[in-house]
Amino acid sequence: MLLFNITFNIETHIQQQWLKWMKANFVPAVMQTKLPYKSTILKLLTEIENAGSTYSFQFHFKKMEDFLSFELNHKEQILDRHNMLFRGKFVQFSTLLEEIE
Repeated sequence: MLLFNITFNIETHIQQQWLKWMKANFVPAVMQTKLPYKSTILKLLTEIENAGSTYSFQFHFKKMEDFLSFELNHKEQILDRHNMLFRGKFVQFSTLLEEIE
């Protein structure tokens, strides 16, 4: 199992609007690709002094081929919509993790 994690730090004053948009648009757009089989949203509780709120959006993929298809065919387009709406109000980074049994 692979876990694709996108972590966002969003400005506090737009946090609720942003989170509502992410739940209504971003997560459904990723899941509609039918490549990840599960998604999770987490809020970081151990914030460092950074003037924002940090959220982790996790998408679970069964195999590398599914993730690569998502990355090559969907990821940029989905993130572009987010970036246009919230430009300058967030920072993000992504990680890909593999579950070790």
